[in-house]
Amino acid sequence: MKRVLNVILLLAVACGLVSCDDFEGEQTVPAYIKINGFELVANPNYYVEQGEEWLTNNITDVWVYVDQMFLGAYSLPQEGEELVIPILKEGKHTIELQPGIKYNGMAATREYYRFYTTAIDTLNLVAGEVIELDKKEIMYNSSATFAMTYFFEDAFSHFINYQATENSQQPNNFTLITNDSVRYGNNCLAFYSNSSTDNYVILTRDSIKCSNTYAMILELDYHSNIAFEVGIYGKPSSAAAYKNISCMRLRANEEKGWQKMYIILGKVWGQMNFQPFQIYFQPFNTQNKSNGYVHIDNIKAIHFPE
Repeated sequence: MKRVLNVILLLAVACGLVSCDDFEGEQTVPAYIKINGFELVANPNYYVEQGEEWLTNNITDVWVYVDQMFLGAYSLPQEGEELVIPILKEGKHTIELQPGIKYNGMAATREYYRFYTTAIDTLNLVAGEVIELDKKEIMYNSSATFAMTYFFEDAFSHFINYQATENSQQPNNFTLITNDSVRYGNNCLAFYSNSSTDNYVILTRDSIKCSNTYAMILELDYHSNIAFEVGIYGKPSSAAAYKNISCMRLRANEEKGWQKMYIILGKVWGQMNFQPFQIYFQPFNTQNKSNGYVHIDNIKAIHFPE
């Protein structure tokens, strides 16, 4: 994504607290806003699912604008911490808070997530005083398009097991589970590996077809005790052979529990010349665990309108 390519430069400019030179005038005592983060809620006019278990997020940052001028990008506070930002302005001003995430889980690809809405307030700033903001409700932007959603709350099998090297169907190593490992809703996808020799790929039954090549993001929640790969499967052209192209390999996270990931598909999809593709998962049990598992839920492939 174009914005992702510029994020390191933007963060370098925004690093730390802004200086007095960032605003005109002779004010030297700032007003302050205290930010308490975001809550992702359902958009009542757009894409309502059963319950709200699918509304997972991993918002780590806030991008702050004052009167449409970029003030800085800040890490949201952890438990027991506070985020208080100085603003060298007085009187009524428009404050915009954009939720920020880490694409592919990397700090170097921090970006505000344009598929979420922006929280906007008009505040009466007073020098030396702190205005504490409630946790801001945001939702999926109505311009976002969901090319694929799997929440695993039905009995339909959304995946097939495919061994790419032999071009043949393999015994099922994946299933829906309903035990205590499930965190969101009643079911999640699970696939297993008992040794490093397990070599199989599971594919989505559905293909993604989209003419908007600007951006494509895969959201998912996962919990695993082995590494696994996420990628796309398709043809670079109608005459070419099918192939797998990896997007990223996720590490085991058994101790951390369930985590949310935002994976960039667009650049990898470009290697397929933006042809229709399926999403694949592949386990990598490099430690030869006899009970290797990967649990996945809330899969969403999202892009802007075509």
